[in-house]
Amino acid sequence: MRGINAASITYDAPQVLSAFKAAYKIEYPLLSDAGSKVIRAFGILNTNVPAELKMLYGIPFPVDFLIGPDRRVRDKTFIPDYQYRPSASAVVLRNFADNTSGNSVRVEQGPLSAAISLSTDRCFFGQEVGVALTLRLQPGWHIYGQPLPGTYQPLELKFEGPIVGAQSLALPPPHTVEFPALGETLPAYKSEVRATGMLRTRWSPPPEATFLSGLFGNSPAAGLHHIKGTLRFQACSDTVCEPPSAIEFELLLVIEAGVPSAPKEPA
Repeated sequence: MRGINAASITYDAPQVLSAFKAAYKIEYPLLSDAGSKVIRAFGILNTNVPAELKMLYGIPFPVDFLIGPDRRVRDKTFIPDYQYRPSASAVVLRNFADNTSGNSVRVEQGPLSAAISLSTDRCFFGQEVGVALTLRLQPGWHIYGQPLPGTYQPLELKFEGPIVGAQSLALPPPHTVEFPALGETLPAYKSEVRATGMLRTRWSPPPEATFLSGLFGNSPAAGLHHIKGTLRFQACSDTVCEPPSAIEFELLLVIEAGVPSAPKEPA
């Protein structure tokens, strides 16, 4: 994908990583950082682990780096919780906005047409997938941005459903436009809008974790999910202002089952 290769780095010994890689059939390189030298150099040593805990001391805070051919860090994502991780496709989409390999839906209404896409068509529970919005308006029309008085509808994209957790969309700054007929100056978009964001799926405990499953109640199951979304906006021209619109749509996302524990070696 975009010529980007994956690798992970931990403080574990090479023989530990080799056994782990074989047990879980991992295909990308697992790099051993003896003494956590690289981890310290990147400033990501987990300082919450005291030095007395020798078996754990030296682990890093979870973080993803995107490093360019010039060895410069292009992107970094600090992860506050091991349950939630960005997918590789979300990182790629954030840096290469035209790159989506997931499913897409096109919607049209009046002077507006839009495409909403996911960065991938499958992920695990607790992963973040990228969201891309490309919106075009016919000449002479505009839609509103934020901040906006309550009498108008700003551009919004929202998802909902049992697997939907956090979500965000980074819209570009709107233009400040004077509308003499209204006697107001308002934030607006004309012509085209491109934006990217993320949709985080809810974390769900594996079926064998009966205690956790009980705490989380009826957790969603792995498999194909229909994610409902709504695109809201208000389209206006110099002579007419249409009422607020809400276009509903669905995107498909396959949630993979959790990776089972590696088989134990016979005693």
